[in-house]
Amino acid sequence: MSKLYQSYLGEDERKLLSPIAIPWNVENNTDNSTREYELFKQIALANENSHEPWGLVSRKFTNKSLISVEDFVRFADHQFNEGFDCVFINPMIGIEALHLNVWQQGVQCGHAGLERIIQFLEISLGLPITAPMDKNAFAFCNYFIAKPRFWTEYFSFVDKALSTLDQEVLKGSEVGAVYAGTGSYHRDQNITMKPFVIERLFSTFIQNHLFKVAAFIYDKSFYEKKFGSNFGAFLHQVSALKNLALTLQQANLLAAYDQIRFFIYSNSTYMATISALDDAPDFFLSNEYARLMAEDFSIE
Repeated sequence: MSKLYQSYLGEDERKLLSPIAIPWNVENNTDNSTREYELFKQIALANENSHEPWGLVSRKFTNKSLISVEDFVRFADHQFNEGFDCVFINPMIGIEALHLNVWQQGVQCGHAGLERIIQFLEISLGLPITAPMDKNAFAFCNYFIAKPRFWTEYFSFVDKALSTLDQEVLKGSEVGAVYAGTGSYHRDQNITMKPFVIERLFSTFIQNHLFKVAAFIYDKSFYEKKFGSNFGAFLHQVSALKNLALTLQQANLLAAYDQIRFFIYSNSTYMATISALDDAPDFFLSNEYARLMAEDFSIE
């Protein structure tokens, strides 16, 4: 069975974790440039003599993904039994529907200067960073479980990318300044660009290496649960169009996709609405929310 860790900060958060997850305290991992990747390295050390697949998810997992930790582990174990090396889930299904790849989304949502990092990494890594990504590669939140061999290669890939960027910081170059600067994240203005680069490197890694990777594919009902019936059905259909165009490599279908998504892109209110619904606020994890939902205010 896969080992799935779940992070927490303080005892109040620990109470919210899944009973089948292994709690992982993050109290020493709160610097403005550190997030999941540093925790991955810690957990890898704790599992250096293990051959079992493992992964880490946040306490927000179910709130974001709409599935339970138990269901994700069950799905992962089935895929590992079928010979897969890594299993992931992308909870940002609205973002996937409206963007060709994870890097494009970063530029569009306002990570200032990210396009300079993209250009630099394309050259330094020798990979098509801006290539289109279908559902089998498009991923946010670092919600994945993998076998040890996958983790080893993934760490090597990410460390190489970060090392080249760290060298640019030391040089005082434009790329280095962007990388060391703020990620312009609306929920926390203190976070540097580093975690946002690392988050997107996962998709680039699985798209350019020969590991067998299985994605959890959401059906239409999940879209409608997240975005409502109209928006949900629309985004599910837009995603299907994009993925079909990429699978068939049909330029006319991709052009149709671009035209349709531009309708949303060109309306800041729609984009803000979809973004807010895709990444549910922490309020839904609060005690206040739980107490509200436990009450019956109906009038007989």
